[in-house]
Formats: sequence, C-alpha cells, structure tokens
Amino acid sequence: MASAHDDLAHAVFGLLFATGGEAAFVVARQSRRVELVNARLAEMLGVERDAITGANADELFVASEWLPGSAALDVAGYYEDVAMRREDGTPVYVTLTVAHVAHPELGELAACVARDATERRSLERELLSKHTALAVAHRDLEQTLAQLRHAHLALEERNHEIARLAGQVSRFGWRAAVGELAASVAHELNNPVGALLSTLRTIGTRVAKADDPALRAELEPLVKRCRDAAVRIEVNVGAVVKVHRSGPKDCAPRWIDLGRELDTALSLFQTRLAGVEVRRQYGHGVRAFVAEESLHHVFANLFDNALHATRGRGLVEVEVAERSTSWVIAVRDDGGGVPAAVLPRLFEPMVSARPGGAGLGLSTARSLARLWGGDVIHVPKEGGSCFEILVPAREAP
Repeated sequence: MASAHDDLAHAVFGLLFATGGEAAFVVARQSRRVELVNARLAEMLGVERDAITGANADELFVASEWLPGSAALDVAGYYEDVAMRREDGTPVYVTLTVAHVAHPELGELAACVARDATERRSLERELLSKHTALAVAHRDLEQTLAQLRHAHLALEERNHEIARLAGQVSRFGWRAAVGELAASVAHELNNPVGALLSTLRTIGTRVAKADDPALRAELEPLVKRCRDAAVRIEVNVGAVVKVHRSGPKDCAPRWIDLGRELDTALSLFQTRLAGVEVRRQYGHGVRAFVAEESLHHVFANLFDNALHATRGRGLVEVEVAERSTSWVIAVRDDGGGVPAAVLPRLFEPMVSARPGGAGLGLSTARSLARLWGGDVIHVPKEGGSCFEILVPAREAP
C-alpha cells in the first residue's frame, strides 16, 4: 500500500511533468512506444500531444551517423546534440537526459528530459565561424605585413637610387651647359672649314693645270691629303653639333670595309706616324653595316689619343676581331696609360686624361657609337692604354 510520501511524490512530480519548463516524455523500451508526453515537448516539436502519444519513439529522432538519435534511449545517461524531428521535418537539437525505471504494468521504461540546445548550438557555430574568420584575417594580416616589409625594403632601395641619380644630375647639369657651348663653338667652325675646302679646290685646279709634270706629281697627293683632312674636320665638327645640340642623329648606315676605312683613317695621321710603329692586325673584306662618317670620327679620336700617348715614338696596335654579334676594333698603345683618378669619369664630358685636353673626344665618340648600336669601352692594360670599338655585325635591313 502506497504511503503518504509516495502519494505526495507522485502528485508533485506529476505536476512538474505536466506543467514544468522542461520537455519530458516516457518511452517503453521494449516496444519503443511513447507512453507519456508533456505539453512542453509537444510545443518544442510543433505537434499535438495526442499525435506523439502512442507513436514509435524512433520517429521522434533524426537518424545520423554522428548523432546518437533514438539509440540514446537504450542506455541511461546524458547526451548532447541529439536531433529530434519537428513536424516540418527540420531538426531541433537538444541535450537529452535518460533514466531507466521499471513499472509494474508497463515494464522497463526510459524517462527522458529534453532541453532545447538549438540556440546554444547556433551560438557555438557562430563563434566557430568568427574564430575561423579571425584566423583567416590573421593570416591575411601576416601576408600584408610581409608585403609591407618587402615594399619598405624596395622603397629604401628606390630612395638610395634617387639619391644617387640626384647626385648625377647635379654633376651633369653644368656639363650639359658646357656641351651646349662646345656645340656652338663647333658650329662657328663650319664657315672657316668651308672656306678651306673651297681654297683647296682652287689650288687643286691650279696644280692640275701646271706645266711641270714632276711638280704636279708632287703636289697632287699633298692637295688630296689636305682636302681629305678638311673633309674629316667638317664631318667631326658636324658630329659634335649633332650630338650636343641637334640630338641623336647620324648619317644613314651603309656597307663598308672596316680594313679599308681603318687604313684611310690612319693615313690622315701620316705626318705623326714617322717615329711610331703601327701594327695592323686586320685585313680587308671585313664588312659592317654602319654610318661611315660617325665611325671615322670615332677612329680619328682614338688614333689621336694613342699617338699623343706615345709622344711620337713607341707602338700602336690596331686589331679587328669578331665577338658574338659584333666586330671589336682594339686600339692599343704603350704610352703612360689613363690616370687612375680619371678612370671612373673617363667618358664624361669635360673630363680629359691629358693636360690641356677639352674632354669632349671620348664623350662624343661613345655617343656616336651608341647611335648605331655600338659602343666605345676602356679595357685595362698594363703599360699603356686599350680602347675597344664595338661595331654591330648585323645584316642590312
């Protein structure tokens, strides 16, 4: 016979089951039949209590490989993230507490209390999403910082380069002005050179009409040599004007024989070659497609420098060799060489390696060579100087 305490417990817990805030239900473990459901569970699942009572308990749960589902009813305990099925088929996630009790009439029962954890699960997912986004943002920030460090290093290098270029601009500003002055002076030389050529033509006519054959034979080569020298002067003056005033212009290139042109250039210095040994290490038939007049200017400048370095005695070597896609014309002498203090600025305007020099020869020669794709470079040599002229060995367009 039930005691007063049993009646009180039944009344109190029966009231809590019916009106409490927790969803509760009782399932017969053997038949899986839902025996009892409170109003809170029906509300949570969105169905009527009568529709749940008597149903199979398996239908209350969403089957899943990673969620316990209705299998939780077979083992008493506490379960998280159990998915129960709402009327519209969507899951509602609960924490499920299962207790096993024995009933004299219904047999073994599973008394269950379900607490809605959908909101908590949503918050956890939101937190996980934010954490993932934060990790991605952190990674992006590290990448951005690495890029900023790289950009900072590049900026420092650029600042050093700008400072170096600014120093060059400050040095070359006055040289540009002096170059302009040199071009003006060269331009003024055109008139006397033209008069000289006109006079030489007149002399040549008079010599051709001379009655004495021996006199004609003696004077005609001298007149021709003077006329050729005057033409070279005119060409060189024009080259200085072009480079320093008119900009990078040159005569049209054409096929020339480098050996023959070297012989012609050396012949202009015939009077200075009396005590100098000239070794010609080249032959004829070496052809290049280049502007002839500017090439003669480069030859004349390097030959003049070499002869000045030998002081009228010594050795001058002129060699032509093939290197990759260029002909290399080397002009060597056994003079005193280029002073070490001048070497870093040897090809700058107004810088000369010899006393009293104008400092425009090598600068103009290099500028002209680069106009037709070549170059003039200094090659270190013990006991003298060596300059190389690079002439592109390319086909005619």
